[in-house]
Amino acid sequence: MDDTSYLKKIGLKLKILRSLKGLSQDEVVNKLNVDKSYYSKIERGLTNPSILYLKHVAELFDVSLSELVDSNINF
Repeated sequence: MDDTSYLKKIGLKLKILRSLKGLSQDEVVNKLNVDKSYYSKIERGLTNPSILYLKHVAELFDVSLSELVDSNINF
């Protein structure tokens, strides 16, 4: 799998997890204290977030970091 496809799968996973938690993008960015355009780019697979950022996202969504970065989407 190429990097672009991987980032898009992770972004889709974030979008699904956010939806399952009943959170809007605004709520997520407020909780993570990040710029909305940055988070939006991550969900669309347009940017590569740092591992520390993903750690905070995983904590917010109550999943392990390894579950978050696994390219399989199993819900």
